[in-house]
Amino acid sequence: MERSVRPLVLAALLLVALVALPAAVTAQVLPPPSVFVSNLDVRCYKIPNQPPLGINLRLDHLNPYFQQLGLPFENVSVREPQDLCVPVYKENNVPPSTVLPFLRYVDWKCYGITGPSLDITVPIDQLNPVIAGLFGSSTSVVVREPQQLCVPVFKNTVSPPAAVAQLVNWLDVKCYRVESTQAVGTQPLLLTHLNPLFATVSPETVNFAALPPNQLCVPVKKNLATPPSTVLPIIQFSDVLCYPIRGLPLNQMLTLTHLNPVLRGMGLPPENVLVTETDKLCVPVAKNHMFPPG
Repeated sequence: MERSVRPLVLAALLLVALVALPAAVTAQVLPPPSVFVSNLDVRCYKIPNQPPLGINLRLDHLNPYFQQLGLPFENVSVREPQDLCVPVYKENNVPPSTVLPFLRYVDWKCYGITGPSLDITVPIDQLNPVIAGLFGSSTSVVVREPQQLCVPVFKNTVSPPAAVAQLVNWLDVKCYRVESTQAVGTQPLLLTHLNPLFATVSPETVNFAALPPNQLCVPVKKNLATPPSTVLPIIQFSDVLCYPIRGLPLNQMLTLTHLNPVLRGMGLPPENVLVTETDKLCVPVAKNHMFPPG
């Protein structure tokens, strides 16, 4: 009985904390990159039956390792939205108060893209201790073709405060299909939503789908618009590795509005989307042992 009640108590305490945050968030100091990135977990749901966005973008890599490899920029055509990824925390590991105000507004709308395969093997270090405990602290993946571009949005009318927007508005990631031999079973994992819009949704135990990680998402800039120097050290290391999971559908109609200055500048309107099935869980990682500073 105590074990079943404990997650609900923690969720209630988190809700109280989230309600109290807006008054203090205007003075929120940017977190160290290592603390932000190591807590960057998102749960992704499918967005079916949407038309393509129909715009072209130039994407340049921001992560120091991919820059070190000299990977070229790509011009991509942005197609239909496929996923909405929303912030969560795993088990009872509530993120520290230094990063919680930022993490709870990390919502990504992921659009389909195509491009050439990289065909490179990348060593991976797990940054979050929960996943490291389940699957080991390190693995490697073979990075193939790009599949998605995930861009920051806000849901309905719940937009981030200005102190938070300075970071999350620039958090764009390009997701590549990866191949891996990492052994993954059907381990259960407790996930709790962080975004204020979902603060009353009960914690849920999901299960891994007994499949290895299938995507690596890496930070990029769009149309040569580089994030400000204040947030760039955080953005540069915001890499996540995605695992297929099984869980309940969201089944909610949401209005999604773009946050990134490049897409806002194009005058893209808000979109009403039906968010449906659970798709994947993306967890923070480092590439080639290049860890975020701080």
